[in-house]
Amino acid sequence: MDDVVEENEAPAATPDGAKQRDAFISYSQSKNAPLAKKLQRGLERLAVSRFRPMRMSVFRDVTSLPANHDLWQSIQRELARSRYFILLASPEAAASPWVAKEVDYWLRERDTEHLLIAVASGEIQWDDRAGDFDWQKTTSLPRNLKGHFTSAPLWVDLREIQEHSHHSLRYPPFRAAVATLAAPLHGRPKEELEHDDFRQLRFVKRLSWSSVALLMALLVLAVYGFFEASRQRDEAAAQARTSASQALAARSGQLLATSPNQAAQYALYAEETRSTPESRRALAQAVAAAPHAKRRLRADADSVTGREGASRPAYTDVVLSTDGTTAAYRSEFDQAEGVRLYDVRSARQSRVVPTTGTPRALSRNGGLLVTEAYLNRVQLWDTRTGRLLRTMATGHTEDLPHALHGLHALVLSPDGRWVAASHLTPEGEAFLVVWRTSSGREVTRLRVSDTRIGIGFTASGSRMTLLDSRRQEVRDFLTGPARWEAARSLPGMTGAPAEALKHSKILLFDGARKALTRTPKRVEVWDLGQRRRIATRSLRAYEDMAVADGKGTFVVGGRDGTIRLYDPALRPGTTLGRLARPASTLAVSANGAQVAVASYGGEFNLFAAGVRRGQQVSLGGKQFAYGDLTPDGRMAVHRTKGRTEFWDPRTGRRLGWIPYANLSVNLEDTAYTLSSDKRYVGMQSVEVKEDKGRFDIWDLRTGKRTDCGVTFDNVSVGLLRPGVFFLPGDRYVVGVWKGSVEVLDTRSCTRTTVMPQRKYAAPSIGLSGDRRTLVVLDEASSDIDTGHWDGVKSFEYASHTTLPAEVQTVGIGVDHEGNQAAFSDMDSHVRIVHLDSGRRVRVTGSLPHDTDDVAFSRDGSLLFQGFMTESTQGVRVLDAGSGDQLDVWTADPPAGSVRQNEGMQVVPGPADDILTLGPDHKIVRRTVGVEAWHDLLCGLVSQPLPAQERDRYLAGLDVRAPCR
Repeated sequence: MDDVVEENEAPAATPDGAKQRDAFISYSQSKNAPLAKKLQRGLERLAVSRFRPMRMSVFRDVTSLPANHDLWQSIQRELARSRYFILLASPEAAASPWVAKEVDYWLRERDTEHLLIAVASGEIQWDDRAGDFDWQKTTSLPRNLKGHFTSAPLWVDLREIQEHSHHSLRYPPFRAAVATLAAPLHGRPKEELEHDDFRQLRFVKRLSWSSVALLMALLVLAVYGFFEASRQRDEAAAQARTSASQALAARSGQLLATSPNQAAQYALYAEETRSTPESRRALAQAVAAAPHAKRRLRADADSVTGREGASRPAYTDVVLSTDGTTAAYRSEFDQAEGVRLYDVRSARQSRVVPTTGTPRALSRNGGLLVTEAYLNRVQLWDTRTGRLLRTMATGHTEDLPHALHGLHALVLSPDGRWVAASHLTPEGEAFLVVWRTSSGREVTRLRVSDTRIGIGFTASGSRMTLLDSRRQEVRDFLTGPARWEAARSLPGMTGAPAEALKHSKILLFDGARKALTRTPKRVEVWDLGQRRRIATRSLRAYEDMAVADGKGTFVVGGRDGTIRLYDPALRPGTTLGRLARPASTLAVSANGAQVAVASYGGEFNLFAAGVRRGQQVSLGGKQFAYGDLTPDGRMAVHRTKGRTEFWDPRTGRRLGWIPYANLSVNLEDTAYTLSSDKRYVGMQSVEVKEDKGRFDIWDLRTGKRTDCGVTFDNVSVGLLRPGVFFLPGDRYVVGVWKGSVEVLDTRSCTRTTVMPQRKYAAPSIGLSGDRRTLVVLDEASSDIDTGHWDGVKSFEYASHTTLPAEVQTVGIGVDHEGNQAAFSDMDSHVRIVHLDSGRRVRVTGSLPHDTDDVAFSRDGSLLFQGFMTESTQGVRVLDAGSGDQLDVWTADPPAGSVRQNEGMQVVPGPADDILTLGPDHKIVRRTVGVEAWHDLLCGLVSQPLPAQERDRYLAGLDVRAPCR
C-alpha cells in the first residue's frame, strides 16, 4: 500500500521525460533571497524523516537553474514542470520585471488555483465587493494579477517571521506557515503534516539523546579504562620506584663503614627516587657517619701505579687562606695543568692559575698565592686575575745535588708583605731567605743548621720567629729595621735525625709564640716565650700535621687515611673523616673551623671542624642542666641564688636577668616563656608540697616584675612540667591555672577559659612552633583536644581524640604547623597523633631505659627523642610517618657515668635544628630534617651516580640527579 501511495504522489513526467517539480518559488532576489532559501528548505523537509531522501522538489532559481545562456527559456522550462507557483510577495517582488514575466507565464499557461501567495513584506488586502484585490492598498503583488481571481486566494503571512528572522522549522509560527503552503502540495491536511513533522522531530530528539547517552557511556567507559590503566601503571611505577629506593638505601647502609661519601651518594639517590622510611634512615645514617664532611671536591684516583716515583709517592698539595675562605689545590693526578682555586663557602672552583709550581701559601684573605717553582724559585700570583706578579730566586737554582728537597720551609706573612723560605745550596749548606713581596727584593739571608726549621710571622708581620730544633734555639727578625735579635736557647728540645727529612716538621702558631715540633716518633708543643715544653705525644710514622694558628688546634692525617683533631695539649678529639689513602698535605684556617685535606691519590676534601650535626652552643661559659631549655627552644635559663639569667641559644647572647630565683622549686615544676620581641619573660612556679603556684611577667630591660600576675592554689599533680606560652602578638599568654586552661590578657590582667565546653581533671598543654595550635591533654582521661588561635583573643575548638588508657605521658611535642603531636610515656614508647584525623602511629625500635622530651623537625617528617642509659646518652631519630626508628645518635664524647634524676632534653631549635641538653651540661645544636640533610650531604658529594650503577638500580626509571 505504501508503494502505491508513493507512486500516486510522485510527480508525473513531462513529455520530454523530465520529472515534475512540486512548486516554483518566485521572489525578489535583492530583498527576499534568505527567506526564499529557508522556505524552500522548509517545504522539502517538512514531515520527512531525517534519515530518508527528500520527496518534495521545489524550484528556486539560484540553486536549480542550469548553466544556460538563455535564462528565460530555462525558467519557462521549470515553470512548465512545476505543479504549483508560490509567489513570495513583497513590494520589491511587485516591482520586479522577472517576477511579472513569471506570473504572466503562469496565468497564461496554467490557472490561479495552483498559485499560492506568501507575503514577506508590504500590504495585501482583498476587496469582497469588487471581487479582486484592493489595488489602492495592496503593495506587495504585481499588477498583472489584477482581475484573475474571482475569490480570495490562499495566502500566508510571513511578515513577522521575516522581521525577526526566525526561519527554522523548530519555530512554531514558521512551521505552521510552511505547513499551510505544503498542504496542497502534499494533498494532505495541514494538521496531519504538522503532526508528522512533530513526530519526526521527537524521534530525532530521542535518537539524538540516545546517541548522546551512548556516547557519554562510551566516554565514561573509555575514561574509566584510561584512568584505571593509568592507576595500574602508576602503581607499578610507584612499586618499582619504592623497590629501587629501598635497594639504594640498603647499598648506602653497606658503605657507611668504608666510604661515607659513597653512602651519602646512595642515600641521596634513594630519597630522590622515592621518599620512604628506608631512604630517610639512609639519610640519617649518612649524616651521622660523616658529621664533619663539608665537600669532596676531587675523588681518589682509581690507581696510583705509574705515578709514584722511586723515592716518594705522587704528591697532591693544598693550602688554605688564614681566614678560611680560599683553598688552592694541585695534584700530579690532575689532567689539567695549573693550580686550582676554590671558594670554600660555596665549594666551587673560582679560577685556575697557569703555573707548573706547587701551592705553598695564601695570604690572609686569599688574594695572594705563593708557589714553589723548579728549581728553588718562589712565584707570587694575584688570585683575582690569575696574573704572575713576580718571581724570586734563592740564588742557588742550578746544579743542585739536593734538587728533590726543594724549599722545605716556606711561610707568607698574614698581610702578604713578606715571604720566607729555607733551602739547600749545591754544597749542602742550609739557608733561610726573606723577601719583600712588593719588590721581590731579598731582605736578609741567614745560615741555619738544617732546612727543617720552623718559621712564622706575627699577625701584623712586624716580627718573624725562627726555630732551629737541631741548634735548640729561637731567634726573632724585626722586618721594619731588617734586624735579627739575639738567639735564645731552648734546652731539651728534640731534634729530628738527619735521615728523617720526610717525617720532620716544625709548625709555629699563636702568633709564632708557640711551636709544634715533629720527629718520626714524637710530637712536642713548646711555649717559645717561656722556653718550656708544654705537651708531648708519641705518633706513628707517615702522618702529616697542620695547626690552626689562632686556636692551637692540630689536625693529623693518619696512615689509615683518618683525619683527626687534637687539642693544644695533644689530646685526641673528634675524627673528621677518612680518605681512601693517607693525607699528602693538610691545611687549616686560623680559627680552626675549616680544614682542607689532599691525599696521595689526588683526593681533595673540605671538612668543617665544628660538628655539622652537633655544634655545641656556648652561652657565656655557663653550665646548664636538664630542664634549663624552654620547651619551644627559644630560651635557656640559668639560676643562682637570688638571680635568674636568660640566654638565647640561637644567638648565644644573654637576653637579660631578673633579681629572683626560687631554688626551693625544682626546675621541672617551673615554666618560662619569652615574648617574640624578647623583652618580657613569663615565669610560673609550682610548689606542689605547699599546693600553690604563681605566674608573673618580668621586664628584661628593667629586671622588674610587671603588675600582671596570677596566684593559684589547689595545684594538680601531673607527670608533665607546667606549660605556659606567649601567643602571637605577645598580648596574651596561655597557661594552666587553678586546674583549667586559661588565656591571660596581659593588658587588663583578666583571664578567660579556653574551650569552656570541655572539662579537664589534670590538663597539660603543648603549643605548635608557629604558636597557633594548642594541644590539651587531660592526663586523667587521656583525652586530647586541639584548638586554633583565632588571631584575636581566643582559641577555636578544632578536634578531639584519645590516647590508650594505659599511657602515662611524660612529654608532649607539637610540630611547627600544628598538624601532629607526639606523646612519650613512662615506658619509653612514643605515640604520634595526627590531630585532624586522630590517626595514631606507635613508634617502633629499641626502647632505652629512660626517655622524656620529644621534638619534631621543622618539616614534621622526623621526630627526635632524648634517651639515657646507664653508660651513655643520645637522641633517637624516628620517622613521624611510619613510626620506624631510623637511627640512634649518641653524645660525642659519651657522658660516661650518668647521674640520677637527669635526662636528655630535646627541644626545637632555630630553622632546621633541634637543641639537646644532657647530663654533660652541654647545649648542642643539631641540623635535622630531610631537606636539611639533603643539602648537607649534597655539599659532601654532589656527583651523579656512575652510569653502570645507575643502570643497575634505576633502569627504566626517570630519576634526576639529587644535587642538581
